[in-house]
Amino acid sequence: MQSVNRLLVDSVHLEFDKLQVLQSAFITAQTGRVTGVLGRNGCGKSCLFKCIMGGIKPQNIFVRFNDEPETDYAHIGKRVKYLPQNVFMPTNMTLGEAFDLYEVDYNGLVAFDNKFHTYQRMTSGQLSGGEVRIAEMYMVLNSDAEFCILDEPFSNVAPKHVELMQRLIQTHKATKGIIISDHMYEQVMDITDDLFLLRDGYTFPIKCREDLIHHGYILR
Repeated sequence: MQSVNRLLVDSVHLEFDKLQVLQSAFITAQTGRVTGVLGRNGCGKSCLFKCIMGGIKPQNIFVRFNDEPETDYAHIGKRVKYLPQNVFMPTNMTLGEAFDLYEVDYNGLVAFDNKFHTYQRMTSGQLSGGEVRIAEMYMVLNSDAEFCILDEPFSNVAPKHVELMQRLIQTHKATKGIIISDHMYEQVMDITDDLFLLRDGYTFPIKCREDLIHHGYILR
């Protein structure tokens, strides 16, 4: 039976020159569930993810895995893999080399989308933005990490591939906890088990569409 891992991120406070970006923000994730984070542009979603990964040092943050008494903040990247908004593969690295680095079988990507069978020796600069997005998300989801954070995975991706990526996320939630944020909120809501809205630096649990209307994220 697959063990259930849990991630708690709490009390995140981040400010830049007295501009408060996050105030007591929190988020949870666990094996078998997809957690969605919605919010308007500039509300701090990416900042929250970077705080978790150590890319930004917040004024305060609490991270706990399962019931472990201590968290090794310096090596969270071993347990959580992150798909940032921007391309993370070095421009001089081929897809094949990147997959080897992540210890992910490239043939799996070819099975997922056959057009990649000729791309193994290509670099990210030789591919379209959507193709790079698909390849990077596939790597992150197929890594051995317990958790994955996907920041705008559907950006620059054709609608038919968004559906394939949704199914891929649903498949991999069986073995890991997945956190996703994207402005295609309908597509996020379709696949999430738990949903949060980030507004004014705080996270609000969302139980239904009416909650999003109440918070002013959507009109109807």
